[in-house]
Amino acid sequence: MRILGIDPGSRKCGYAIISHASNKLSLITAGFINITTTRLQEQILDLIEALDCLLDRYEVHEVAIEDIFFGYNPKSVIKLAQFRGALSLKILERIGNFSEYTPLQVKKALTGNGKAAKEQVAFMVKRLLNITSEIKPL
Repeated sequence: MRILGIDPGSRKCGYAIISHASNKLSLITAGFINITTTRLQEQILDLIEALDCLLDRYEVHEVAIEDIFFGYNPKSVIKLAQFRGALSLKILERIGNFSEYTPLQVKKALTGNGKAAKEQVAFMVKRLLNITSEIKPL
């Protein structure tokens, strides 16, 4: 089974695709979808096209998407919600459903601490997926 994890952002959308087979997890690919255009409509289209490419190329079975973190900038939160809505619609069209997790849930599942630092999360991801190269948190 291949699982796509998405961490939506207003300038970069992080993703990772892992394989889960015989109780073993392995990383297939990970990266960022850079959002470089300035018009919102173009940004949404670029994001959806990139998601379509990932879904086609890696034959994803399930999707997990990080829930919105409410920050201090209302404009950024609204933009992020629009991106997340577009991503959600495309995932529903292609896969049929998705799971949502808050940043606290992700951190707690990986480290046992919902307030863990990004470095602790990166350490556990490396350990669980047997990654030897460096992971640089945003």
